[in-house]
Amino acid sequence: MAQAELQESTSVLLIRDDDPLCVETAILTADSSVFRYILEECGFEEEDMTDFSSNAVGVFVTLLRDKKMVDIEDGLFREINKLSVAFRIGWLQADCRMWIERKIMAVKSLEDRAYVFNESYYVLKRLGKSEYMEMFVNEFGGSADSIMFISGYLDDFDNLETDMLYPLLQLAGSNFEVILDTLTKSVATNPGLGKNAMLVLQNISMWCFQADWERWSDLFNKITELPEITMPDFRIISKLQNMAWQEAKSDDNKEREASQTVVYDRNKTIGLISTCATLENIVKTVSAKETDSMWDVVMATCHVLSKYTPRQEEMDQFIPNLERLCQEKQMQRVPRQFIDMLIPVLKHSAEDNAENLISLLTSIRQSKVLSSSHRENVVIKRYAE
Repeated sequence: MAQAELQESTSVLLIRDDDPLCVETAILTADSSVFRYILEECGFEEEDMTDFSSNAVGVFVTLLRDKKMVDIEDGLFREINKLSVAFRIGWLQADCRMWIERKIMAVKSLEDRAYVFNESYYVLKRLGKSEYMEMFVNEFGGSADSIMFISGYLDDFDNLETDMLYPLLQLAGSNFEVILDTLTKSVATNPGLGKNAMLVLQNISMWCFQADWERWSDLFNKITELPEITMPDFRIISKLQNMAWQEAKSDDNKEREASQTVVYDRNKTIGLISTCATLENIVKTVSAKETDSMWDVVMATCHVLSKYTPRQEEMDQFIPNLERLCQEKQMQRVPRQFIDMLIPVLKHSAEDNAENLISLLTSIRQSKVLSSSHRENVVIKRYAE
């Protein structure tokens, strides 16, 4: 008798901006442990559903009564999916998953793709379920047309929710250019390093740096020059820059092993440095063929400017003289990556001539006659010490 009364009983669902909806209790409790607890164990006769639209609640009740998913409107899916999770209706959660999977497979336009991505992201962030986004990334990640899609979200990169950056990085796949372009734009328009830019730099795959190290190196340099960069960020970027350089350098081992080899004699370099007291001395050293490496010249320049302040005329003539001599004597160029490691340190140096030295090193780095990338440069082998 009690069971018969239960089957005939009804419960009231309170709906937003509409009259309450009376529903057979058995329809609500048949597949939902949450409804069973509220309506049977706790004995409540009504449930507040005002967090959902009246249309969504009506469709939800119909689905529970028919026990099958229909081709619902796109605008209702989010609420239906949310209701299936909130009230723990297993079969409906599974049907929602199949519904979104069919949507992913049927994508034909950027608008279709954006809809599925936004729904997948909502489920990831609000419901804590990653399976929708995983399906989306598996279907579209790394595809040639993903650039245009990703770019639409990255236009407002600095204001993007941090959680959205992870799936966007996955979608980029091997198309690292869109990420590099976005970071370059962010750095150019902000006085400091934003949290999104830092997150991307810390999570991007190291192989990306190998493909276009020159541009990445320029980006790192611009970051270290930001007027409001914090010291913790500076340390992280410096460490990352060094790791990226090592990765890029290691990728080119075979090419560099096949190139010309120049022996770097540490003792000889120390001897050259000790005999140079001015920038003019360095030029004379190069002219006399006492060194055939710009590496030595950079080390000597650092030593000289730590001891005295050169005249402006001497500064102005230094780079042109070096370029002329390097072309005449076919000297080994200095790796730009070596200079990239020196400049950030000098920017935080208390030395009187730090600015002059940064200026000279920057000019050397910008000169294709005096410096080169690791891909163009010959190998430097050291004598055993």
